[in-house]
Amino acid sequence: MSPEEDFRSCLANAEGWMRMIQERLQASDNVQGPKSALEDRLKETEIILTEEPEGKLQLDKVLVKAEILLQDSSDDEKHEILKSLKRIKTMWEDTQINMVHCHSRIEWILLHWSEYLKAREDYFFWLMNMKQKLGSDLESQLDLKEKKLQLSHHTILLSNILNQAALLERLIQESGSLFAKTEDESFNEAVQQKLIADHEELEMLAKKKVLNVEAMVQVHQQYADNREKFQNWLHSMKEKYNNCKAGKASKDHIEGSLRELRELSDALSKKEGELDNLQAQAKAVIHNTSPKGAEHITRDLEDLRADWDTLRLRCEQDQRPLEIGLHSVLESQSRVEQLEREVTDLQRRLRSLDVQPSDENEPEAELRKCLIARSSILAEEPRVEGFQLQLKELCRFQQNDERLSAKVLTVIQEYKRLKGQIGKRCSQLGVSLHCSFQEALRVFQQWRSSTRNLLHLSLDTKDGALVRTHLHNIKDHLVRSNQLEVQLDRFKRLEGMLRSIYGEEQAAAFESELKEAVQQRTFLTDGLLQRRRELQVNCQDPTDHKLLLKKFEEWLKNEDRKLANILAAEGPRSSGGRKNRKQGLKVLESRVPHGQKMFEKLISAEFTSMNEEEKKLEDLRYRWLVYKTKLKEVEELSIQGQDEVDELRKKTSGGIYHYLSRACCAALPLQLLLLLLLLLAFLLPLIEEQDSCSVVNNFARSFYLSLRYQGPPPT
Repeated sequence: MSPEEDFRSCLANAEGWMRMIQERLQASDNVQGPKSALEDRLKETEIILTEEPEGKLQLDKVLVKAEILLQDSSDDEKHEILKSLKRIKTMWEDTQINMVHCHSRIEWILLHWSEYLKAREDYFFWLMNMKQKLGSDLESQLDLKEKKLQLSHHTILLSNILNQAALLERLIQESGSLFAKTEDESFNEAVQQKLIADHEELEMLAKKKVLNVEAMVQVHQQYADNREKFQNWLHSMKEKYNNCKAGKASKDHIEGSLRELRELSDALSKKEGELDNLQAQAKAVIHNTSPKGAEHITRDLEDLRADWDTLRLRCEQDQRPLEIGLHSVLESQSRVEQLEREVTDLQRRLRSLDVQPSDENEPEAELRKCLIARSSILAEEPRVEGFQLQLKELCRFQQNDERLSAKVLTVIQEYKRLKGQIGKRCSQLGVSLHCSFQEALRVFQQWRSSTRNLLHLSLDTKDGALVRTHLHNIKDHLVRSNQLEVQLDRFKRLEGMLRSIYGEEQAAAFESELKEAVQQRTFLTDGLLQRRRELQVNCQDPTDHKLLLKKFEEWLKNEDRKLANILAAEGPRSSGGRKNRKQGLKVLESRVPHGQKMFEKLISAEFTSMNEEEKKLEDLRYRWLVYKTKLKEVEELSIQGQDEVDELRKKTSGGIYHYLSRACCAALPLQLLLLLLLLLAFLLPLIEEQDSCSVVNNFARSFYLSLRYQGPPPT
């Protein structure tokens, strides 16, 4: 046989085998019918799949023959051979796909069928189990707890049935899907409706059982709530009855006990109807309760009625002895009441005198409050001694004295405690202020030492840089001098308060130290000013000082006007008005540091000669001092109440302001005279010779250390 014939023969055999396989697949490719038919078709497709190697062998033979034939064929013949090969390969691929597809489709339908049957079998088992659980009659329970457990059990069963609705719906969907594919009658609509009907019947039965148990639980719960409510009420009545009998035979207690016993008797009589209602409710509960539980309910109601009846009789019997004892306590009550009123009044007075530490940083104001409180509490000492005498007399009585004694002793102890507390607080504040004063003295002594060194320092006035450095040091010392002046003025206002705490001896020592510090600060400050004037002869621009002077004068005038407006306003009686006034004073106080900086800057920019600006500066110095003093006193007195602030408004508008104005006016000429004398003291040496003794001994030279002196000895 020639190669071409051999190729054609193998090609025909392969095509015939594939057509045979396609015909067998076409006969088996059907999913309709019963399950057994599908299983037979599945076996046939499995057999066909086992024959796939045979088809592969047939194809390989064709490929081998075609390869031999292609070696000696022309181009046209090769084209025909390749065309035949392409056709047979395509046919083989289609055959393979059909084999797998047919087998898989039938296998998937059978698997779906099996899973459905298994799920339906589980559902039928659950359905029969639920019917068995719900088919039995309800059992009578012992008490409410068992009935609630029974209700919980049936509620869980109903919830389980409702949850199984999703599974049933899935079964119906799967049944419909299988029926659409297989058209088997075991999946028809009648079967589906039967499943739905059985489930709905089971659900209705479970709901009916739940409603019945709920009704029984509700009736029993209502009875239990009413019974517990009545028992709690009866228990509270017993407690009130016991409280009526407790305590001593005082007038108020006897009257209260009688009133409460009568109220208890009336309340107990009105509750008899509720007991009858409880018995009627108990009959309905017993109907759905086990015999043992019914016996317990009956016995419990009998005990409850016995307790009610016993308490009602006791309330009626105990009223008569109290009515007899009421008359015996009326005579001694009047004296006790009078003493109680006085003790209560003292307690209220002590509460008003209780001094608590202030949150604000105002030790002077707090000390003033403590001293006022100490004076007030010492004024109450005779009254406390009188209480002790009255207490000894009242101890002879047998009624009310223990309660009153405890009250009197309490207020006496509170008086002693408060007296010691206020005294201790005053001492603490005094010590704190004295420590602050010692710290201020220490700072002053440092400043004094530094200032003396600065004034005694020899200086070459031709060295401009050295002069400017020296002027800067003088400026810093003047600023610290002003700060010290404010602190020393503050302690000067505290002399009277410290005298009341420490006595005359320590107060005199404090006053002596303070006075010496004030004098030394004034003396050294004048020396600094004089020294600065000497160095500023050609270093100061008068225009700058005039601008600073005018700016500070306008600012001070504006602040003083605001303070005058606050003081001139009518004293507000409402809390809002007092709050506004206090807020206004706080705003003014917050701007005082700014004013102090402006003033320090003003005095640091000195002028070159004695003129009207210097007089104006001295006037501003006193006006600034007056303003700060007035603002400080207004704030301190605002703590003590609105009436004192109104009084201060009248006082500052007349007495204090007038006094300070007169003091400033009287002091200004004296200051100018002293400045003039100082100026003359500096000018006198200029008319003497260089070696004159007066040059060596004048006031200005006393600030310098004359360790090297060449000339005649000074006189």
